[in-house]
Amino acid sequence: MLDSLTIRNTAIIDFLTIGFGPGMNCLTGETGAGKSIIIDSICFLLGERMSRESIRQGAEEAQITGVFTLSEEESERIDPTLVEIGIEPEPDGTVILFRSCNLSGRGTCRINDRIVTLSTLRRLGELLVDVHGQHDNHSLLSPSTHIGLLDAFAGPELAEASDVYSALLSEYRRNESELEEISGDPQKRAQLIDLLMFQTDEIFTASLKDGEDTQLEERQKLIDNAENISKGLASAVEAIAGGGDSYGDAGGARGMLDNAITDITRLGKYSESFGECLEKLRECSYILDDALDMIRNAFDSVNVDEKEAGYVAERLDLIYALKRKYGDSIDEIKRFAEDAEERLEKLKGSEETAARLNARQSELRKLMKKAALRMHALREKAAEKLKTGIMNALADMEMGKVVFETRLDFDDRELPQFGKNGLDTAEFMISTNPGELPRPLARIASGGELSRIMLAMKSCLAEADRIPVLIFDEIDTGISGAAAAAVAGKFMRVSRSHQVICVSHLAQIAAISDNNIFISKTFGDNFVRTDAETLDEEGKIREVGRLLDGDGDATGVTRAHSIELIARMRERAAREG
Repeated sequence: MLDSLTIRNTAIIDFLTIGFGPGMNCLTGETGAGKSIIIDSICFLLGERMSRESIRQGAEEAQITGVFTLSEEESERIDPTLVEIGIEPEPDGTVILFRSCNLSGRGTCRINDRIVTLSTLRRLGELLVDVHGQHDNHSLLSPSTHIGLLDAFAGPELAEASDVYSALLSEYRRNESELEEISGDPQKRAQLIDLLMFQTDEIFTASLKDGEDTQLEERQKLIDNAENISKGLASAVEAIAGGGDSYGDAGGARGMLDNAITDITRLGKYSESFGECLEKLRECSYILDDALDMIRNAFDSVNVDEKEAGYVAERLDLIYALKRKYGDSIDEIKRFAEDAEERLEKLKGSEETAARLNARQSELRKLMKKAALRMHALREKAAEKLKTGIMNALADMEMGKVVFETRLDFDDRELPQFGKNGLDTAEFMISTNPGELPRPLARIASGGELSRIMLAMKSCLAEADRIPVLIFDEIDTGISGAAAAAVAGKFMRVSRSHQVICVSHLAQIAAISDNNIFISKTFGDNFVRTDAETLDEEGKIREVGRLLDGDGDATGVTRAHSIELIARMRERAAREG
């Protein structure tokens, strides 16, 4: 659910934090107080466009933050998307969305304090919140969503049938891809075989060894710098050993060290304290002897003949050429060869493989057709049940003459196009006037009719629609009397399985709500400020009274009417709950 919404520098709002509770949250207040700004801010947070004109005058940037808490069930559905976009889900189910927009039209999107793209923010937002306004093209108006909603409404039996079909379809598509590669133009297949044979021969003939390129590059570096290395080593030997071959030549460091040892040895007869010093000097002489041996041995490593130099250069040229063709490392080159060899084996045995795959494809088409027919039958059953539920809900809201149905078309051609939903396409259809044929839901023109149709559908599809937060922005416009009480009841029913946030001017909806949030506007000498207050029971009574007769301080008959309406709507909620 949406725990809190913080809005900074948006329209007339300088800073506002609103807390929402579970169940049904009703936002009320005078026209122009800022209710629509709050809904627009949520839409902006979810990825919709925000113009620079929406930034509060005098401010540089508008910022919106929404804090959501997911239930365990919601986390199971949404966490995989978080992981997919590179965000580690929080153990407590917290998801924080942030979006900003500055005067240059640029902004920042964040999920759990990690910068993301606008499309990523929008993708996650669609899983968290569905906004319904009187003129919005929201999810129920998109025919592409209808078959998914119908399937969810149908329940676990259809889900199991769909799983069986999906497994068959996955195998069918894998086989299809393999057939495309081994079938087709024989000339192209022969050319591909020749190419793969050349590639595998070239790589395997090279007999590459792991780490060989690194070793050769190090050897090449020594070969290229052999002259400088030899001079350096010779200079080092001379510095240690002097001009002669023996270690003790007086012109070198080793001879000087021997002299120092002799001098300190003579001093030993005067004091034992020189013994430790003498020991250190002898240790130095051993270390210096070892170093000299290592330096002299190093001459052998730079003693390179032309044959070895040619081999190293030629081998490196070969490895670099293979890297340009097949991968950035020896490991990648080897994997390329393995993959090419596997493809080659399949192509060489293509006739036998194609025959086997074609036989299996024919069998899979029969199995998929059978599974698709099973899914179609279950969808037809669910569509009738959904039709009854929605038409009953519409009758409660004074739309008893409306006809709702699901147009379910099955592709029964000899060679049908198998899709992810089987062979069915589904679209919700509506007729609002007697004698009219049902038309696609998306073509309904009347805002008032569309509002009630949407609410009726939401009340029936509440369990099927798994989006946790539903927002209704004044979709009760043009509704009054008994229909208003019915609409309030439908809101309450939906709020049993979702968090509902609605903007309303109906006293019945305010009366039945779990949380009442009053939006007000305060004027100062040089400012306008929007405030939000979560009402207590007394505040709820006053606000219901204001919605009934426009008097926020109503007493007497209006107050009694408010108390009675709240009690009556709570009784209705208890019955429908």
